[in-house]
Amino acid sequence: MTCMNKRSWYIVKKAFLTILFAFAILTISTPSNAQGPNPINGSLPPNSKFPDTNDRMYQQKLNQVRRNQIQAADILREVLYVGTMGQFREPEDSNYVNYCGPSSTQIALRARTTEIPELNEIAECEQIIPRWGVYMTNVTDCLNKYLDSDFYWTDIAESKDELASWLKTDVDQGYALITGVFTTYMRGWNGYSTSHIITLYGYDYSYQVFSDKMVYYVDTASKLAGYSGPYFNIVTLDAIWSFVNWNNVQSW
Repeated sequence: MTCMNKRSWYIVKKAFLTILFAFAILTISTPSNAQGPNPINGSLPPNSKFPDTNDRMYQQKLNQVRRNQIQAADILREVLYVGTMGQFREPEDSNYVNYCGPSSTQIALRARTTEIPELNEIAECEQIIPRWGVYMTNVTDCLNKYLDSDFYWTDIAESKDELASWLKTDVDQGYALITGVFTTYMRGWNGYSTSHIITLYGYDYSYQVFSDKMVYYVDTASKLAGYSGPYFNIVTLDAIWSFVNWNNVQSW
């Protein structure tokens, strides 16, 4: 399947998910003020364009991956410092149950700096719609704004191996990766299904302690949003890909 066909399939799949999710809202009970179907956290704006692989600036980003695969091949584990336990958890307030985009942005910024904007400031930057959340493209724009850089791009990983390569490349340079996920089978969500945003901040591809490649992530959701799991998490690459696959878009 070509790159364009894969992306077209993703858009079709995303539309199907939106319809399915809307039906679920009408037929099952969900937490108060929970995530709605349109727009959804981690989604892309209508008519959003993907980076052109022929774009010189994006080529530089992709070349980082190629260099990392050669130059950092021996680095099999790296975990960034992204703050203390619960530091950027969403407030237990119904007005903030869809603030996973801004709070995940705070996590990613903490990997680079101690000067972290307030949650509401980031939410304004990312043009949040409190009932629904934020677009991933806005997350990317605000990360670059606050870091005064052009490091982050919005794109869709086409496989778990590509996601693993993107994560390793970013983390090896001291940057976290932000991704969309769908929560149904995620730890702490107890089967509740919603689109969500999390921050990946480390990896262990050594197979020395675990029998699979492992990924570290932060889930900033509050209990009010329906989450009862830990703040810091580590899961297999297969697991993270299963979470990502139905809400697949990254700021990396």
